[in-house]
Amino acid sequence: MFTRLIAFASVLLLQACGTVEYKPTEYPLRDGLIPPFNVVGDVQVSNGQPSTDTVIVYSYGPTSMSSNLRAITETMVQQTRGEIAKNGRVSRGGKPKTIELKVNSLLSEYGIMVFNSKLQFQAKLGNGETVERTVPHRSGIVQQNLNGSIAESVMTLLRDQKVLAYLGR
Repeated sequence: MFTRLIAFASVLLLQACGTVEYKPTEYPLRDGLIPPFNVVGDVQVSNGQPSTDTVIVYSYGPTSMSSNLRAITETMVQQTRGEIAKNGRVSRGGKPKTIELKVNSLLSEYGIMVFNSKLQFQAKLGNGETVERTVPHRSGIVQQNLNGSIAESVMTLLRDQKVLAYLGR
């Protein structure tokens, strides 16, 4: 009986080890975090990250989480589209606008009772300008930390003066 109990406990412990797949999902931003902004013309937001290679986005002790940068970028693209629809004051008649997003890295690290992450992204605007940012995020749950990094990056993008000037022309 004792041997079975030890074997069962070992199986449970081994399941906690290893790499778990992280599936990025939208973490909603509350109203007011992105102030209303002007948008002249239609805006197309696209995914410019071609890589589907597996990357580690969190690792601490025997546990790690992996994803791919294309999937993370796609979540950022979808959330950016939603925030433009929610906060953009759209007027017709302007030239169509494009924003090509590319997440280059996302990594969350465990601190004392908190997870700290950094997401590095690039936004290519249709006028030829490029905006690159590294966005820090902090929270108490690793999954929320990763998803919150994406949300905070969208917020950073849609508060950037270059981006707002481009969208408002």
